[in-house]
Amino acid sequence: VPALAAACLLVAHPALAGGLGIPTGRLGLGFGNLPEFSGLRFNLSDRRVDRVDGINVTFWVPKDNDLAVYRGLSVNLIGQEASLIQGVSVSGIGLGSGDVQGLVIGGIGIGAEDMTGVGIGLIGVGGNDMTGVYLGGLGVGGNDMTGVMGGLLGVGGKKMTGLGFGGLGVGGEDMTGIFLGGLGVGGENLRGVFAGGLGCGGQNLTGVFVGGLGLGGEDLRGLLVTIGYLKAEAMRGLGTGVYTNLDEARGLSIGIFNRAKVLHGVQIGVLNHAGNNPRGLQWLPGINAHF
Repeated sequence: VPALAAACLLVAHPALAGGLGIPTGRLGLGFGNLPEFSGLRFNLSDRRVDRVDGINVTFWVPKDNDLAVYRGLSVNLIGQEASLIQGVSVSGIGLGSGDVQGLVIGGIGIGAEDMTGVGIGLIGVGGNDMTGVYLGGLGVGGNDMTGVMGGLLGVGGKKMTGLGFGGLGVGGEDMTGIFLGGLGVGGENLRGVFAGGLGCGGQNLTGVFVGGLGLGGEDLRGLLVTIGYLKAEAMRGLGTGVYTNLDEARGLSIGIFNRAKVLHGVQIGVLNHAGNNPRGLQWLPGINAHF
């Protein structure tokens, strides 16, 4: 409270509008909008700051501050704006920066161009290139994401590598690693281990995939497990489901009803269909095969 009162006084008093530093205006203990400072600095609202090294405490929305550099500990009641943040930054409402390196916590959310470290946002975390651990109360999203990503509702990105989990789902264009979605997981190119409560789907899937009600894609390779519907243009590996409906199957299909237009492998189920078998051997109960 005394620090806030001092900061307000400096803003309101014309003679002290530039701020006050003890022992100097660049080093020690500072109050007000000192543009370059090292030490412990208090300000009501940062405006056109150049650089602060040490501990910086602000209380209101920054203005015209997109070129600022902060190194050390930043504590902001309402928002932070900067070009570069290095160290630890805590903001009650939100945080935005061109480059973030370290631990950042945003009461509502975090947004940055490049992020390296740990980011936690009450509502969400978003950025362009993100490396590290990122957790969003509702979600996490970015362009190129590497590390651990978790969102209460979901996680989404263009390129994702690492471990991701979303309460409702996870989606991305290119995903490599382990990804879990409460309802589902979907993407264009998926490599690794994926599980969706309702299902998993994508264009090219390679690895281990578990979908509660269904799995689908163009090219599926690996272990494909569902208790529902398995659909693919091409499958290579082991696939399960109540109904496995495959244009081309290479490997083992296990289900109640297995159907393949072209089979190179084995089908095990109540009723099996291999479209490339000779007439009379296309429909068989129990087991069917073509090599």
